[in-house]
This record gives sequence, structure tokens and C-alpha cells, in this order.
Amino acid sequence: MTQQPRGPTRRPEMLTASLDLGSEPIDLADYATTGLVSVAVAPRGQGKTNAGLVMAEQLSSQGWVSVLIDPEEELAALYGQPVLDAEDLRVRLKSRTQQIIVVAAHDAAEFVPYGQVIFEVADELRQPLFVVLDEGQLWSSPRKRKSGDGSTSLGEATDAINEFVERGRKRCIDMFITALRYSGTLHRSIFTGANLTLIGQQADPTVWSSLAPQFRSTGIEFSDLQALGPGEFICMSRRGIEKVKMPMAGALRDVAPKARSVRRAVPSSFRQWDRALRDIPVERLDKLSDPVVHLLGAVAGLSAEQMASGTQALDDLLSERDA
Repeated sequence: MTQQPRGPTRRPEMLTASLDLGSEPIDLADYATTGLVSVAVAPRGQGKTNAGLVMAEQLSSQGWVSVLIDPEEELAALYGQPVLDAEDLRVRLKSRTQQIIVVAAHDAAEFVPYGQVIFEVADELRQPLFVVLDEGQLWSSPRKRKSGDGSTSLGEATDAINEFVERGRKRCIDMFITALRYSGTLHRSIFTGANLTLIGQQADPTVWSSLAPQFRSTGIEFSDLQALGPGEFICMSRRGIEKVKMPMAGALRDVAPKARSVRRAVPSSFRQWDRALRDIPVERLDKLSDPVVHLLGAVAGLSAEQMASGTQALDDLLSERDA
């Protein structure tokens, strides 16, 4: 029997779908010709997993089947028992009767057969799938082709995810993946293909060099990222750049501990700088030459007033200790 040629892939579900990430809903009609590739970048504990679950829940209520890759075996209690194996996943994906499917995969080797099944079923059905890959560094690598045990599974997993990014559009695969840093953690194809990026709180000034190009001409500086609280992100989507406060995923709402957001604050007055500097050993203070101070101030986005009061507090403290 001659196989009928495929027509162009259409994404009618995108035309009426949206995502509510804590600001004005994002209209997914803007992604109808490209598909959705989302990346969340932040240190641990800043709400990246919740962001992926929020998207999965919302898309699953609008016609997608969401597949949650769960390396920590935390999601079964929230969304049901994981699939038994890759063939069980195939059956469930083909039936499309389960809105959210959990896959327990602890490392790249365990993920590879599931990744192959996801792509094969998507290629056959061309029905919307949303794949959530938590702990992205387990599944994707910028350089290494081998895992720690000497196998090639990390390279195979990286290739599978790159296929989601590069060829998933015509197979109705949308995806979300997390990263600890903007560089050096995931394969560059993911960042190149991303069209919805969430940048969370950043405490390490050295990351700004890789992030700065993303914020050129926006007025956003490192200090703005440093001031973000848990669950807060700078969201870069098709409609522009904005700050969002991610809602809590429905499945997490009843089990998550209630915690007050704590914002990081940079000293602004002479008294605050003096108190902060007194906790630093003098041998470290001695290394704060004028060029170093100005460089650190620029990276942290300090105002002229903060620089002046901090420099004065440093000079006074060094003079006091030398006396």
C-alpha cells in the first residue's frame, strides 16, 4: 500500500491557547509556526520546576499531552505513577487518554529509550505533546559525548533533545527544560532554539558576561536579576521582556510549604556598608583595590551613591584597622 504524502503540519491548538505565567497571558498563536521551546535558567531552589509544571498543567487543559521527565521520583505523588517502561509510554501516548504522564528516568541512559519513543509517536501522530525536562544537565551536555560510566548515553540523550528542538516543530513537540547557568550546562542548540526564556535570581556576578547580551538595550542590569525572589523571573517571549511572578502549580499548591519571599539586598548607606564590611577578614579587604572595587560595582549594577558610601566605609575601616 502506497503511503500518502504528508501535508504541511498545522497547529490549530496554538491559535486559541495561552499561558498564564503571572503577567498578561502569553498568546501561543505567536508560536504557531515555530512551536514552543522554553528554557528556565536559575540556581537551585528558585522555582524552575514549578514553572515547568505550571506550563504542563495549563497546556494539558488545552489539548496537549504533557510528559514529565522526573529524575528525582518526586512527581508520581502529584501526577500519578510513572510509566512501567518505554513501551508503556508508547501505549499511553498513542491513546492520548492521560493528560499528564510521568516518566521516572534517573540518568541519560534511562532517558534515551523514552526520548526515542516520544519522537517516534510524535512523528506518527502529529498531535501536540509537551515534554518537561527537569535537571537539564542530566540530559544535555555542551561538549561531552560520554557519561561518567564511559557509555555514550549522554551523547545519545543530547542528540534526542536536540531533535526535539530542531525537528519537533513539524511533529507538534513543544518542550521545557531547566538549566543552572546560561552557559556551560546545556547544548548550545537549546539556547539557540529557545523562544521563551525565563531567567531567575542570579547571585554570582560572573554569570553576567553570558547573560548581558540577552538584555542589551533593555535597561535590565545584573542588580535586577540579583533582586529577584523565588518564583520571580525575567521572561523573554515573542511579545518582549517582562518580569513575572510565577503562580504555583495546582498539584503543588496543597503540599508546598508556605514561605515568605526573601529578597537579596545590596547595602546602600554608609552604616549598612560598614556593618557588612566588618564581617570580612582584613586580608580580603586589602585586596579591594580601586580598580577591583569599580569592576565589582559595575558588575553588581551599584548606583553612584552606593559606590560612594561603600568606598568611604571601606577606606574608614582600613584606616581604623591600620591605626
